[in-house]
Amino acid sequence: MENPLGLAYSQAVRVNDTVYVAGQGPDTLECPVAEQVRQTLENVRNMLGEAGLDLSHVVKVTVILNFAYITPQIFEKIYVQYFQSPYPARTIIRSDIGFNVQVDVIAVA
Repeated sequence: MENPLGLAYSQAVRVNDTVYVAGQGPDTLECPVAEQVRQTLENVRNMLGEAGLDLSHVVKVTVILNFAYITPQIFEKIYVQYFQSPYPARTIIRSDIGFNVQVDVIAVA
């Protein structure tokens, strides 16, 4: 899945039964932070769908948050609406470099 901006990375890469989805973010920063999280997770879902997978195939999630706008607690409330137990392994990283939320995942068919 190519990058629509023409940058030197793929939005997702499949290697055998494993799909690596590059960092996805919201469609806009001009909406409430909860909606930014939902848009981000929907973008992840869409990338997986293009590879024939869904969120139930995700085994690892990396989350980058700008804590000034989105706390882990806010993220968690929305995250559990998308992922179910047993939850994927997850790492949350704090950042303040121009976006409020970014998520990448590894999924296995």
